[in-house]
Amino acid sequence: MSGGALVARRIWVDSDRSLERAEIAWNAAGRVVALRRVTRRAAHGRLRDLALFPGLVDAHAHLQLAPLPASAPREFLGWVGAVMAARAATSPRALRMLARRHALALLRDGVTAVGEIDSIGSSADVLAGLGLAGRCYQELTGFHLDAVGAAALLRARHVGARGDLGAGWSPHAPYSVSPALFAAANRRRVPLAIHCAELPEEQQFLRTGRGPFRDLLARLGRLPPDFRPAGVGAVRYLERLGLLRRGVHLVHGQELERGDVPRLVAAQVPVVVCPGTVAWFARTPPPVARWLRAGLVVAIGTDSAASNAGWSLRGELAQLARWAPSLSDRQLLAIATIHGAQALHAPGLGRLRRGGRADFVGLDALGADDDAAPLAALVHATGPLARVHLRGRRIV
Repeated sequence: MSGGALVARRIWVDSDRSLERAEIAWNAAGRVVALRRVTRRAAHGRLRDLALFPGLVDAHAHLQLAPLPASAPREFLGWVGAVMAARAATSPRALRMLARRHALALLRDGVTAVGEIDSIGSSADVLAGLGLAGRCYQELTGFHLDAVGAAALLRARHVGARGDLGAGWSPHAPYSVSPALFAAANRRRVPLAIHCAELPEEQQFLRTGRGPFRDLLARLGRLPPDFRPAGVGAVRYLERLGLLRRGVHLVHGQELERGDVPRLVAAQVPVVVCPGTVAWFARTPPPVARWLRAGLVVAIGTDSAASNAGWSLRGELAQLARWAPSLSDRQLLAIATIHGAQALHAPGLGRLRRGGRADFVGLDALGADDDAAPLAALVHATGPLARVHLRGRRIV
């Protein structure tokens, strides 16, 4: 592939800064070599009626999960059972193909970086093969595991980085991961993605040791005989285990408790919200605007096709905008770009800069120098994408 260049009516460098009548140029490796305003004379004959934006960052996805039938339970533990049954009935090859199909759908929707939760160890090759950036987290579960079992699991599940696709661990959640497994993953000091404070039943189990999660673990034979509840909520429990640190992000946060947000802000731990999943389970939308005002970094993800009827990152943004009308379009763009990059511990993503990846999306500028209309069309999903470029190569 050779390099290329594009002159557009406006180029958004990031969510805070845009260049009117500007050029982006990239080399054969798909890296930006120039990003600059141009004169009317230099733009003559080359100016495209486009507004360009950094590629979107889907900070939390389960690409290997397939849509469930309409009759599938909307109650969480029943839904988990349906997902596990569907996955057990699907071959590893079919799961890999499903991940590829979902990744391509995200790419056509403007997503150029993904935070994938990989349950079988094949997604890294799929994503790297498509040229996507981001991070592939290997999922870890085992509430019953001691230190020896935890170390063995990490050895078996190890998958390294692939170019611009980093590696990480995803100790699933406080109700499915033992303290020994959390400690083993944390000792590697690699980025972690943890589902946390998603359900009232999760908080109940951690505080009291009772409830449906205890019953489930007991039925599965995964409740250790010496189990004692933590006696605190999910965020304080992770803090006690040393898991609130840079490089860690939490997913969902539906049930954050008083004092949790300041803890996360102080520890520089972002939260990834998934509006489609909130709608799927008819949960109360998280107070994203309040979190942002408190200084919390909030990113956004599609979660999975098994818990998201629309399954589009732009659709997720539009849903979030309806829930939180006080959020500006620039804030929505930040949530889907630089905040996602922060969550994935990949600060070079989510913005356009010299030396960075030439990952960008374009919408029709409609002949206007005003930057408001194309930005609104992007984050509210009201206008189609005119193009998607991945490392300079045009996808759509």
